[in-house]
Amino acid sequence: MLPFQIKICGLTNVEDTGWACQCGADAVGLNFYSKSKRFVDSEQASAIVAEIDRFNQRQVVEANAQKRGVSKVGVFVEMPVVELLETSKRHNLDGIQLHGDEDPSVAEAIRSGLSKNGQPSFLIRAIRSLPKDLASARESRHEKARLSAEIASWVEVGVDVILLDAAMPGEYGGTGKVIDIANIPELKSEVPLVLAGGLTPANVVSAIEASGLSAVDVASGVESVPGLKDRGKVEEFVQLAKKSFQRIR
Repeated sequence: MLPFQIKICGLTNVEDTGWACQCGADAVGLNFYSKSKRFVDSEQASAIVAEIDRFNQRQVVEANAQKRGVSKVGVFVEMPVVELLETSKRHNLDGIQLHGDEDPSVAEAIRSGLSKNGQPSFLIRAIRSLPKDLASARESRHEKARLSAEIASWVEVGVDVILLDAAMPGEYGGTGKVIDIANIPELKSEVPLVLAGGLTPANVVSAIEASGLSAVDVASGVESVPGLKDRGKVEEFVQLAKKSFQRIR
């Protein structure tokens, strides 16, 4: 089951967060990787989480039972498990996204820690693929096989969602590069796949239609500058994605 369909990632302030929630995003990503342009410290994260909680509470008050709350997802890159779990518990995260070069074995330790903390958080693994503009036909075939194998290894250890993002040396997400979507319909996965990597309002419709996926994740594609969202782009992205999901049902 998909825990979300539209995730706006790399939120760094309350104003952008509130706007993303109002526009209809059903997940927000907070980046806890200190080298990221979208890094948030504990104080920033607490303010963002409080804004999401206020929005969700208003949904309850308005008795809109059909609309689920906005999920809070923490993005982590090779953070020690103890620190990751402490961060997740402090901010009451709904989801944990592993976006570095972690080994699948780390999933068991995270699951165990979440259980001890009483947190039913879902676990996302980001798998990075060659950008379309860097993949030759031969590389594309090899990439498809590699992706399938990597997906299987993470599904085996119990992740709930696989996020497909673009690979760039030394960077972990938010690259603005588009992955080779042509490979996606042929990938096999026992858990839902989420499309990321270079999505924008201009290409999200064609990307959803070509991939056949029912969930997307965007960061740089709806920004004015890294870490600051463009309100018009956020609203347009969400509206277009929602319409596209309805068409592929």
